[in-house]
Parts: sequence; C-alpha cells; structure tokens
Amino acid sequence: MGSSNSYGVYLQEYQQQFPKTPNSLLSWIGSIQYGIISFLGAVSGVAAERYDIRWVVFLGSLVSGGSLIIASFCKTPWGLLAFQGIVFGIGGSFMMIPAMCLPAQWVGRWKGLATCVATTGGSIGGLWMSLATRKMVATLGWQWSLRINGLVVVIVGMAVSPLMKKRVHLEKREKLVDLDALKSTRFLTLFAASIFVSGAYFAPYNFMPPYAVEQLRLRKTWGANVSSVMNACGTVGRLVVGFVADYVGPLNVLVACLVGTAIAVFALWLPFRSREMLVVAAVFVGLCGGSLVSLGPLVTARLFGIRRLPSLLGLLYIANSIGAMVCSPVAGVLLDKTGAGSDYTWVIVYIGCFYVMSAILIATLWFVK
Repeated sequence: MGSSNSYGVYLQEYQQQFPKTPNSLLSWIGSIQYGIISFLGAVSGVAAERYDIRWVVFLGSLVSGGSLIIASFCKTPWGLLAFQGIVFGIGGSFMMIPAMCLPAQWVGRWKGLATCVATTGGSIGGLWMSLATRKMVATLGWQWSLRINGLVVVIVGMAVSPLMKKRVHLEKREKLVDLDALKSTRFLTLFAASIFVSGAYFAPYNFMPPYAVEQLRLRKTWGANVSSVMNACGTVGRLVVGFVADYVGPLNVLVACLVGTAIAVFALWLPFRSREMLVVAAVFVGLCGGSLVSLGPLVTARLFGIRRLPSLLGLLYIANSIGAMVCSPVAGVLLDKTGAGSDYTWVIVYIGCFYVMSAILIATLWFVK
C-alpha cells in the first residue's frame, strides 16, 4: 500500500519523461496496482486460508519487489504498466489481503481499531516512501528509485513474513464468492458504493502531487511533500476512525468520512490556487479519506454478519478493482482533453463527484434492507 500511495511522485516524473504519452495511460500504472490487488483478493484470501500465511506473504513480497526491479529496466510506459502496475499488483495482493485478515483473529472487542491500525502501514509507508522516492529520483533517477524500492519490498517482506501466524484454523469456504448476494438490494447498493469509494480513494494520491508542480508551479519537491502530508494525516485518521467505529458503528463513520472528504475537495482544493490551501486540503483529505478502504470490511461484517464476510469480500474486491482501474485513468483523459495536461479544474470536480456519489450510496444503506 505504501508503494501505491506514493505513486503520485512517480506520475509527476513520468509526465516529464514521457511527454507524448497520454495522462490516462500514466495514471493507469498506479491505478492498476490496487485494481489487481483487489481483483485477486478472493484468490489470495483463499490461499491464506488453505496454506501457511507466512509463505503466501513471502512469495508475494518476492513478486512485488522483483516487479519493481524489472520495471526499472523498462524503456516505455507500456513496460511500466506491465511490471510496476500489473505484476506488482499480483504480488501485492498476496501480501496485503492475508495481512489484513490477521488482526480480527487476535483481537476481540476492538476489531475496528485493530483493522485500522493494521492498515496504517499503508499510510506510514506512503509517508516515508514519498519523501524517499522524490529524493532518489532527484539524485539517482527514477530507474534506481524503482530498484531500491523493490529491494525494500523484498527485504521487509522477508523480515515480517515469519512473524505472521494464524491464530485459528479457518474452515474451507463452500464458495469462492457468494453469488447469492447479488439478489440482495442492500448488497448491490454496497457493491456500487464500493466502486465509487475505491475510485475516489486513490485519485487524490495520484493527482495532488502533479497538481502542485504542474498547475501551482511549485518546486518538484512539493509533489512529495503533498503526498507525505496526506499519508501522515491518513495514519492519524485511520487510528481515530478505527477507535470511533467501535463505538458509533462503521457505517456512520464511513458516511461522515466521505462527506468530510467531499467538502475538502470542493471547498478547499477546487476554489483556491495556493500552496497553503493545497496543504490544508491535503490534511483533510488524508484525515477523512485515508480510512475509507479499511472501513469496508467492517461495514460488510456489520451488515451481513461475520460468517458471510470472506465470500462477500470476494465480490467487493472486484468492485474495488473496477473503481480503482476506472477513476484515475478517466481523470487522466479529462486532464488531457479539458486541461491541456496542466489545468486540473475538471479533474478535481470529477474526483469530488466520486466522493459525493460514494456518500449518497453508503447513506442509503441506512434505509435499504
């Protein structure tokens, strides 16, 4: 997750290295990372249930880290899409999904807080990786930055995978995904909402850093600074949200976070073209929006029960992959067609609309049975 959350720094560099390449393609490299992670969620989840989770995570780290190293030798955006995007996502799925399943096995009362604490790793990783990547790109070049990031993924994966242990033996699922859920209006609403939530989640991380450089004409280092601000605030936001969700319910907290992020986009990011207001917008987007992905499983468990959670998550991961792979590339097309590659006005409006639609659909779950 840290690598995905810091992709905006690479996007900023790729826009300059490949000036004739559409922004939609460059944006898709980062989007498809999380899209593949989510799309393979059902498969990696089953692998974690049936095999030793330590080996699953270890092999995932080898694939993810190795893909970044191979990507560093690519000369075209299509090569980067294949290795930094698709192959990294495949390995990332076998790292992230099993790791997210463990906290609930070891924690009783504070499941919401435990899950959000586990996902803060993505924000912490994005925080230091944004700054480190910007520094490495500036001093060593983007190729060596990818190689070093790849080695970090492999080394960290090898170090932590032996520590991951299942507390209970999980029964084999009767179904990989619960297709009967598609007959439920409530689940279909949640499925549609998940598309918008996941699409909205990564868009600011992808577009705020290049916006700072391309539209506000700030120094290149500001792209990494903005990304780091969002990730730092996302760390705090996830901890607070996880604690509050255990008291007032994850659905209520998710609606509040979506509304708060939409306000930050439309009231802080869109109308003001200054460095100071961009930082303020990044703070609120990080605080409110950073916890969106971690709240999804909690909402699903609350609405449909813990027993149906594994098979339902298989479908919701597919919804997440659709949103992740559609939102940012379409925003890239808008940037090319309406902003000539440097005016982000309609991109910001588009991202804000994703948050508004997410809030509306999630709020309807209060009433849909």
